[in-house]
Amino acid sequence: MKTDKHKDQLGKRLRAITSDLKRYLEKRIELTMLNIGEAISGLMAASVQRGIGVFLLLGGVCFLLFALAIYLGDLLESRSLGYVIVSLPLLLVGGLFMYLKPKSVFKQLQNRFENEVIKSIEQNGKVVEESLKIEKKAHSKSKE
Repeated sequence: MKTDKHKDQLGKRLRAITSDLKRYLEKRIELTMLNIGEAISGLMAASVQRGIGVFLLLGGVCFLLFALAIYLGDLLESRSLGYVIVSLPLLLVGGLFMYLKPKSVFKQLQNRFENEVIKSIEQNGKVVEESLKIEKKAHSKSKE
């Protein structure tokens, strides 16, 4: 009789442990998904804001360049010459950017992305540790 009771208690404990482990894994997956979603939405919001800012800046620069080209064209009495003078520096700088392919910009962007991923993983670990502490406290109180 004692062995049956002992086996029954052991079975209950194993079921409780497996259900706790399953619940822990589900919570961890949910938490990871929430953290990833939060990081992605933050990056999206920042990129949209920066994109709009860049678009407005480019529009302003274009209007300034048109105004400069018209002004130089009036000074030189040849509108087309004004546009050529304004476009030459832009063509030179654009050509340099196309053919020099800076690796430092790529490395800088890669480092930023890696730092964001590391931060989100560290935050996830801290939150999981806190939730484990809370679950342990709750579990120990429920046993009492």
